[in-house]
Amino acid sequence: MNFLEKLLLRLMGAFQFLTVLPIQGRTAPVHESAPFFPIVGAMIGLFSSLPMAWLPTPMGLNAALTLAIQLVLTGMLHEDGLMDIADAVRKGRTRERIFAILKDSHVGAFGAATIGIALILRWQGLEGTANPYLNPFQIMGYVAAAEGLSRCAILWLALVTPAAREGSGASLSENRNFFLLLASIVQAVFLSSFIALGLRLWLLGGLLLIVAIARRYFIARLGGVVGDCFGAVQQVAVIYCLVVYSWPTF
Repeated sequence: MNFLEKLLLRLMGAFQFLTVLPIQGRTAPVHESAPFFPIVGAMIGLFSSLPMAWLPTPMGLNAALTLAIQLVLTGMLHEDGLMDIADAVRKGRTRERIFAILKDSHVGAFGAATIGIALILRWQGLEGTANPYLNPFQIMGYVAAAEGLSRCAILWLALVTPAAREGSGASLSENRNFFLLLASIVQAVFLSSFIALGLRLWLLGGLLLIVAIARRYFIARLGGVVGDCFGAVQQVAVIYCLVVYSWPTF
C-alpha cells in the first residue's frame, strides 16, 4: 500500500467516524484517522452553510437550516458527548459513579438543558456570523473554519491528556504522535489564514485556553479523558468560535 492510499484510508476513516455518510469498505481506525478530523469538520461546515450563504430567506431561518444539516450529517455525535458529560460530571460524585452514568444511554435533566442551551447559542452564533459585510463565500469560509477549528481542539486535548479508560477516547490519547501534532497545527493555520489577524488570535488563543481548562478539569474529575470529553470540548469550541465571529468589535 503506497502513501496516498494510506492517506485516503485515513480520510475515509475520519468521514466514517464523524459523519453518517455510508462509507463502505476498508478504512483506517480512529486513531489513524484523527489527523483528518479538522478537514472533515471544515467540509461539514462548508456544505451545511449553503443555506446561510445563498438562500434569500431570513437569516434566522437559514442559520437554523445550517444547524439542522450539521446535526443530521454528524448524527449528533459530539452533542451526545456534551449531554453525557453534563449529566455525569458533577460536584460530589465519585469517579466510579461518573463512569457508571456515562455508560447509561438515558438523558437526564442536566444533559437536556445543556444541549438545549448549546443549540440556541449555536443557532444565534450562526445568525450573527452572517453579517451584511460578508459575501456568501466568506460566510461559508467562516462556518467551515469554526467547524474545522473545533475538531483541532479535539486533537489538542488528545495530545496533552491521558486516557481515563479504554475506548475510542483512549485510542486517541494513547496514540499521540508527531504527525497528529503537525496535522493539527497545519490545519489550524490553514483554516484561519483568511481571517483577520486580530480575530485569528482571539480564535486560536481562546481555543487553546478551552483545551487547557478542559484538561485540568477532566484530569481532576476523571483522571483523564473519555470519548464524551472530546465531544463536549468540540461543542464548547464551536460555540466559542461563533460567539467571537458575532462579537460587535470584529
